[in-house]
Amino acid sequence: MKRFLKGAAVTVIILIVLIAVNVICNLNGYELDAVATGTCASVGALLIAEGLTRKEKKKHDQE
Repeated sequence: MKRFLKGAAVTVIILIVLIAVNVICNLNGYELDAVATGTCASVGALLIAEGLTRKEKKKHDQE
């Protein structure tokens, strides 16, 4: 359950940052490609969540 909650938290943070970037870019007249941006956000969230759980797993295994 901890892994799911950490993954959900990371995903929410990534999406908030992505929304902020999109708003800033739209205000300045730049249009971001939704497919590329969404793919990068999901892969980034996956890698960050996996890194967080891996670090915790290593710590748990050492004990």
